[in-house]
Amino acid sequence: MAQKSQTGGTEKNGSSLLYSKNDLKEGALQWVPEPPQGQVLLVLSMDNTCPSSSFDMDLCADKLQSLGIQVPMDPWRRLIQEGVLSPRVRRYLFYSSRGCQIAMAMVFYISLWTNLYSTLQLCSLGHSWGAGVLVTLVALALTVLVILVIDGHHRKLNVNTDVRLAAVNEIFIKHSIILGITDVLDGPHNILQLCFVHFSPQPCLQALAAHITHLQGTQAMAQQLLVLFSACYVRLLVMGRLPRASPGGHLGHSSIPCLCQFIQSTLLCS
Repeated sequence: MAQKSQTGGTEKNGSSLLYSKNDLKEGALQWVPEPPQGQVLLVLSMDNTCPSSSFDMDLCADKLQSLGIQVPMDPWRRLIQEGVLSPRVRRYLFYSSRGCQIAMAMVFYISLWTNLYSTLQLCSLGHSWGAGVLVTLVALALTVLVILVIDGHHRKLNVNTDVRLAAVNEIFIKHSIILGITDVLDGPHNILQLCFVHFSPQPCLQALAAHITHLQGTQAMAQQLLVLFSACYVRLLVMGRLPRASPGGHLGHSSIPCLCQFIQSTLLCS
C-alpha cells in the first residue's frame, strides 16, 4: 500500500480533501522538508454517481499553497477538467469502477449457470444433483477467470485516464509531485479520488536514462516515460497493486518499487 501520513479533511460543495498534517498541533498544516518517496500528500474526492459533482479545484489549490507548493492553477485545472472530468471519461470511469465490475461478474455468473444448466437438461443430463454441481463449478471457474483478466487489464497503462493525466503530471513533476486517479465504493456511491503523491524525479530519471541508453534511448525519452507512466504508478500505488520491488530501488527498504523500476518491469522487461 501507499505510504500515507496522518490526515485531516475538509469538505466543500460535496467534495472532500484529505491532506497531511503534523501531530504536534491538531489541524495545523506543516510541510515536511523531505517527505518520503511515495507518500500520499493530498486526496481530492468526488461522487461520480452525481452528474453535477466535481473536484473542488479552489479548495485543492488552497491546500497546495498551505503545503508550500506554488503551482499556477489555471493550466492544471483546465487539463484536469478536460482530461478526466469530461462526460465521456466520467462514464468510462463509472462503468469500469469496482461496483460495476462486481455487478457484471454476478450477471455473467448467473447467465452462464442458467445457460449451462438448460443445455444439460436438453441433453437429458441435467436432472441429477451431480449435473448441478458440475455446472456450478464450471460457471465459478469461468467467472473467476474473467475477473482475473479484468484485474490484469487494470494493472496496465490506461489510455482513458492515465495517459490523459500525463499533461498534468508534466507540470507537477517539476514540483516533486505526481497525480493519479482511482475509485472506491462508499455504499452505492462510486467515489473518484485524485491522489497527489510526493515523488522526486531525479534518482529515477538518472537510473532510467542510464538503462535506456543501452536501447538507444535518451534522457528526454526517460523524462517522457516518467511522465507517461506516473498516473498509472500512483493509481496502482494507492490501490496496493504494484509488484514487489527488486533490489536497488529509490524507496529505501520498502517492498514498493520506485517509478523507474515499475517502468522497467512493465515496459522494458528488465
